[in-house]
Amino acid sequence: MIIYLSNGNLIRGDLIKSAVLRSDMSPVPVTLEAEIRTDDDMTRYLSEGQILTIGGESGDALRIIKSNRVINRMVQGEREISAIQITAILDACHSIVFVRSRAIIKENSALSSIYRAAGANIKAIDADFPVPRFYCPIGDTPSFHITRALQEEGGIVRWKKGAISFIRLPDLFKTKAVMDLPNNASDDVDSGFLERHEIPWFYSLDEAGVVVIGNQKKPRSVRFSPFKNVQRLYNMSRCLIQKKVTKINLNARLVAGDLINFIDGVPLSIITAAHVF
Repeated sequence: MIIYLSNGNLIRGDLIKSAVLRSDMSPVPVTLEAEIRTDDDMTRYLSEGQILTIGGESGDALRIIKSNRVINRMVQGEREISAIQITAILDACHSIVFVRSRAIIKENSALSSIYRAAGANIKAIDADFPVPRFYCPIGDTPSFHITRALQEEGGIVRWKKGAISFIRLPDLFKTKAVMDLPNNASDDVDSGFLERHEIPWFYSLDEAGVVVIGNQKKPRSVRFSPFKNVQRLYNMSRCLIQKKVTKINLNARLVAGDLINFIDGVPLSIITAAHVF
């Protein structure tokens, strides 16, 4: 795994004890967890707030939000070397995970505008869409409310080739598969019982006070959500279900949202791609 410090120096591979680079479908779609052997010269570049670049000098920039020195120390020759455990997230979106001291209130604003209002440094979102109502009160984190807006719109965001994009859930399975895998090379996950209890159907009220009903085809728990039309109520009961866990050789090109074709099975979308070094 290629990791550059903010001073432009490359972290040698033998100094990286472990690293997990994750791509997922959350509002901050890239994270890194790593343990790196270091000395006093490197320590300040692995502290909170510092920037790391993944995949080359023109790769993705990640900001360290947590940095802990490992207590166990080793001696190499006459030089004492310790290790630092870090957690870093995509720098362009890092500000949306912090609790707000000022509220964000927007109506009929594009998702990209909401990201920027929360402090994110993104120019645009591919397939952007307007959010009818967005409220993030004081003391809340914008990422939670962005997740809710995505659920109401029936889609996800992902980061690929240095850009963030929005994709509706049905469209994930209309893309071209990036690779083929045998159907028996994965561990199947059965979550039917949890699905019935954790995925509710919703109802709302229109402007005239008439009850608007969402998808109640299956027996589920019920929740009320104000200011929603039928389409949004149906979207809120639609989600991705984990069906498989697959371990393959390291392939850093795979990201969340890519489609995998399982031979003699059905195509499935990657929810989380964890690249382990």
